[in-house]
Amino acid sequence: MRLLGLFCILLLIMPGCINLKTDDFPKGNIISPPNDAIIPKKYSVIDSDIPLTYYGKIDGVEIGYQIAPHNVAMKSLEAFYKYHDTGEESYKRRGLYLADWLLANAIYKGGGTFVVWEYNYPWPPYNLKSGWTGSLNQATIIKALSFAYLYSKDLKYIEMINKSLNAFEVDVKNGGLRITREDEGIDYVWYPEYAKENPPYVLNGFITVLIRLREYYLITTDKKAEKLYLEGLESLVHYLPDYDAGEKKSYYDALGNIANNHYHEMHVAQLCSLYEYTKNPVFKEYKEKWERE
Repeated sequence: MRLLGLFCILLLIMPGCINLKTDDFPKGNIISPPNDAIIPKKYSVIDSDIPLTYYGKIDGVEIGYQIAPHNVAMKSLEAFYKYHDTGEESYKRRGLYLADWLLANAIYKGGGTFVVWEYNYPWPPYNLKSGWTGSLNQATIIKALSFAYLYSKDLKYIEMINKSLNAFEVDVKNGGLRITREDEGIDYVWYPEYAKENPPYVLNGFITVLIRLREYYLITTDKKAEKLYLEGLESLVHYLPDYDAGEKKSYYDALGNIANNHYHEMHVAQLCSLYEYTKNPVFKEYKEKWERE
């Protein structure tokens, strides 16, 4: 009963200061549209049997239509939210159907001790080859599987969540989603949105992962999720000043790319939420520093 109550609280508080819906992650073989198709807006999600995301060309590389596990998870969550609001069973069935697709497409690693979800084609902006993974995608899937468990009570979802969390304890070079950033002899943990040995350290994705780890801890009291969240939070506090681009601008990543308006506003909203959660003054400082009138 306590778990159900906490999930209901989560449903109410989720919007908070931030909108965490993103459409950044492709997967699968390129699917070419028919010749007479009306090409959709770039990054739009088409709600088919398994949702398709349209990417068009990315940095000159034709990506086209893809099954993006992150967006499958988002559509699963969307269905569960509608079920919560309406009680319509078709929404629950849709949410569980997409959650089961995620179960079936998990990639087992480390002798079956952890799982990730891979993308079967390159991502040119960060020179990622086919088979890349990412922590934002992983955290979103964990959230979708959490709701699948809530509405089914099937332990297969919890078992997959546990293996998904294990990936955050495994170094990227070993197929996991954890990397160490060293500064002045001190090691800090980072969960890269784009997992590679020298990742771009994207800010908004890392913050979203921390928020979702915190959510999962709050609804389950899972100690591993709490530990992962706190380790990441310490790193964020340390590195946040490095993302200050001055003049009410922020960096999207550690490569010096300036965040566009959408991601800059997301940074501000995320810091708003983190300050509410932690009362750490560094989050308030940079929220106010980056806010635009």
